Amino acid sequence: MSLRAHAIAVLLLAAPAAAQERPTIVVGSPEFRPLPLAVVEFGGDAEARRAAAEATALVRADLTLSGLFDVLDPKGFLADPTEGYAPTAIKFARWADVGADGLVKARLARTATDLAGELHLYDVRGGREVLAKTIHVAASEPRRLAHRIADEIVRYYTHEPGVFATQIAAVRKRPGAYELVLLDVDGGSPRVLLSERRALMAPTWRPDGRELLVTSYRTGRPEIWAYRLADRSFRQLGGIPNSMGGVYSPDGSRIAFSVTKDGNTHLWVMNADGGGARQLTHERCIDVTPTWSPDGRQIAFSSDRAGSSQLYVIGADGGNLRRLTFQGNYNQTPQWSPRGDQIAFTARDERLVFDVFAISPATGTITRLTQDQGRTNEEPSWAPNGRLLVFRTDRGGIWQLVVSDAHGDRQTVIAGARGTELAGAAWGPAQE
Repeated sequence: MSLRAHAIAVLLLAAPAAAQERPTIVVGSPEFRPLPLAVVEFGGDAEARRAAAEATALVRADLTLSGLFDVLDPKGFLADPTEGYAPTAIKFARWADVGADGLVKARLARTATDLAGELHLYDVRGGREVLAKTIHVAASEPRRLAHRIADEIVRYYTHEPGVFATQIAAVRKRPGAYELVLLDVDGGSPRVLLSERRALMAPTWRPDGRELLVTSYRTGRPEIWAYRLADRSFRQLGGIPNSMGGVYSPDGSRIAFSVTKDGNTHLWVMNADGGGARQLTHERCIDVTPTWSPDGRQIAFSSDRAGSSQLYVIGADGGNLRRLTFQGNYNQTPQWSPRGDQIAFTARDERLVFDVFAISPATGTITRLTQDQGRTNEEPSWAPNGRLLVFRTDRGGIWQLVVSDAHGDRQTVIAGARGTELAGAAWGPAQE
């Protein structure tokens, strides 16, 4: 199976300037042209100059990572770098000469407690300002300000929330320790939430972003625990021995998970408070790694009930079981896209190499996202907009995390270092 032949399509529909209509990037058009965007070095008062330089680099990186924009090299800019922010002060023809369709400017100001970013976005072809917004964060959070600026730009062009102010949870393995960590979407600002001597596995988010479910071996056997971010508490949930892989339903009211007993592993569902647990599957097999459909009506999972590891879908009430994959003999770790149109998963090919694929639950059409990029690419997790995903890889001889677009055309390593191993990346929900 070859890499996807057609790139993600992005069509810029720009209305006449007189109409003052909002342009839209439409993902799905047969014509591919990332929007050429110039991001000018951000200005700032004396106290904010360092933050301004950092924010400029981060915004450029975020917009590139999105796959929606062709962020132009600032070395080629022709306009006067000291031109102002008012549309009348901007020489739009000079920006058009370097191929820019959009122009981003910002200036930062810092107080003792506050960092403000004044964002300006311009339509170069129309010669007009299309977005002006001031964003406030704590003075100690210049990275958060940059990610929010990038999100505002994505929101303007796509009418969808951006994902750069979200977080990725993962397990980082060090000698003698398992750490539950949070990272920015670009891999920056790693924060250790929890460090354990016994294994931690498979973190997943509560839909409101306030808690993480984790499979913990703290008691010597796998059990589902919940980590609350607000008070850093860590508590056992459900009290069911040999339970693992807990994942919240989209409305946060239920948790799907697996339980191993008498040599078999079955799917279970319980209430979010750990009560009302009931078994969904009963065959003599191994059913693991559940993932909910966006409407909460179905659960996809991996099972060896047919003799090899394949993907199945079952109703959340335990009915309407159907097999989803029929190719290969090892298909694992399904993750249902928030858009509902794809399920990403890990598969092993004929060379015993693990790669990331996606399948349409409606048609069964399979797309390969990785190939010849290390021997292992696995454990995909979708961004809340369903446009990007994160997975782990051993490319370069290091266990790293990669952010990719939904078709594998653009992939960026965001985190990883020798002497550590990252696993179980889980992309967190959007935060307003």
